[in-house]
Amino acid sequence: MKLILTASIKEAEFEPLKKVFPLEIVKVAAKKSLQGLGDNIKCSTKIPKTVLKKIYLTSTSGAGRAVFLLQISSQKSVLVMIKPKNDKQIGANMTVKNPKFKKILDKNLDLILTDLANKNFEEYEL
Repeated sequence: MKLILTASIKEAEFEPLKKVFPLEIVKVAAKKSLQGLGDNIKCSTKIPKTVLKKIYLTSTSGAGRAVFLLQISSQKSVLVMIKPKNDKQIGANMTVKNPKFKKILDKNLDLILTDLANKNFEEYEL
């Protein structure tokens, strides 16, 4: 099992929150998502052989949520989004019915696909 962290997502999502949700917390959440835990999220962008999962995060600094794009066959989990529970834009409403969430999700998925095509990512063992 592997966690993939693309350069764009690392800069936009992970770096600003790495003190609240360090890499080890993200890795645990990624592993749980690959094991089937979490809620499936519908997405307007269909990526073959993948599933989007929302996982709840807890750390000593607070609670949050992360979204992972799972490649089930290869046991890889790609971080798409990470937000604290009290995030002003999205907060607890991480569904495609929330237009702000949907906009960020679509943008992040486009960034991920570009980074993956350009091999601009880091892989971590879970």
